[in-house]
Amino acid sequence: CAVCLGRNLHRTINCAASQTWDKQFNTFSEHICKGLWTKDGKQLCTAWQREEGCTTPRHDTHHFCSGCGATMHGAQKCPRAQK
Repeated sequence: CAVCLGRNLHRTINCAASQTWDKQFNTFSEHICKGLWTKDGKQLCTAWQREEGCTTPRHDTHHFCSGCGATMHGAQKCPRAQK
C-alpha cells in the first residue's frame, strides 16, 4: 500500500492509516479524490510508487516515495515497507 506501506490485503485507495503498517512511523501521504498527496499538499506520482517506477520525465517533481519522502525510490522499494 502506498500509504501504510503494508502488504496486507485492503483497498489501498481507501487506506486512511495514520501510521505505517508496523506503527513505527506516521504516514507521509494520503489518498484524496483518488490522487496520492503528501500530508503537506504535494501531489505524488502513483506510478513512481510501483515496483517498476515511472519513466516519464514530464513530472519529475512528483517522484517522491509516498512512504518516507525520498526521491531515490517509490513505496514498493521503501526501507519502511513491509517485506
